[in-house]
Amino acid sequence: MGRGAWLSVLLESIDSSADALTPVVPRRYVRFVGERAESVHAEVIGEIRFTIFVEERELVTLMCSAWQLKPLVIGFLYLEGLIESVDDLQMLRVCAEDRLAEVRLASGFPEVPPRKILTSGCTGGVSFGKYLDQIEQFRVSDDDVRVAPSRMYEHLRALYDHSSLYRQSGGVHTSIFFERGGSAPRLVAEDIGRHNTLDKLQGMALLQGIPTRGGVMLASGRISSEMLFKAAIMGVPIVGSRTSPTNLALAVAERLNITVCGYIRQGSMNVYTCPGRIQA
Repeated sequence: MGRGAWLSVLLESIDSSADALTPVVPRRYVRFVGERAESVHAEVIGEIRFTIFVEERELVTLMCSAWQLKPLVIGFLYLEGLIESVDDLQMLRVCAEDRLAEVRLASGFPEVPPRKILTSGCTGGVSFGKYLDQIEQFRVSDDDVRVAPSRMYEHLRALYDHSSLYRQSGGVHTSIFFERGGSAPRLVAEDIGRHNTLDKLQGMALLQGIPTRGGVMLASGRISSEMLFKAAIMGVPIVGSRTSPTNLALAVAERLNITVCGYIRQGSMNVYTCPGRIQA
């Protein structure tokens, strides 16, 4: 049995546990403090292998949290360019117990590029890269969106305050979305994968009819190039993180006219691109 087949069998046997269906899973482990050991019964973050079927054909398998699965599916399909709105969905059934979603589209099985791109996400995400050859169409236009530094610091505090799964177990990413001029987050997504949280935000926005253009998005993890592509498709001009962007993400941000803020703290941050949108 090859390594890939062995891993697949292992994941299937682990996935069969009912505990894996919850976003956090109770676990007993040993904690050391100095030289002293103590038994701990606490929660760790859950992880499942989740497959999306379109027109009874397997489209993609994602590693994700068993949490907010419906918006994950819708957001993934939208940001990959496979649907234009929820009206394109004739049927969507999410079956958490079977770790799958079944989708029927008005247009049938979508045209999918033959290549698949492994993203830099910590769970090894997948993108079809359908928009990569035409990403310039999503360049954020010059606008009058302006956010004070103090508001960005407040947004960081909101990110921490709304990271409910992280407070339970750690090991999970959080992304939040603020509507233009908003002080409270309108959408909150959590997942083991950074890129999954953006898919979930987009899915929530479509389900709730919330426009994302002109808003602000903050993420707990590193900002990578595929996350900037997603932000551009969403029309989000300001993307922030408590940690660092990659150099490729900054190159994408400059090309797509997106303001990237990194290492946001309670009283400081770095603005790497398009700093004109951050004004006191």
